[in-house]
Amino acid sequence: ELANSGEYSGNPTRTETREYVKTILDLMTRKKHPSGKPKILLIGGAIANFTDVAKTFDGIIDAFKEYAEKMRQVGVKIYVRRGGPN
Repeated sequence: ELANSGEYSGNPTRTETREYVKTILDLMTRKKHPSGKPKILLIGGAIANFTDVAKTFDGIIDAFKEYAEKMRQVGVKIYVRRGGPN
């Protein structure tokens, strides 16, 4: 089951990335999967030459800190695959 597939490109700021990720995490952590399966968050894709990966990951980490307990409660597993020169 795929609940959301999104792309955030164009060299977003740390704040923009944090708010985007918080929206995803809010939806993802509202309730556990009915059968108790873990929920999977996949962060992936290639990165354009102009994207500052460190800045976007800072925004992701900010959102993770805010939602860490909720993510644990519903059993979120995180997988990361990022590519690109930056």
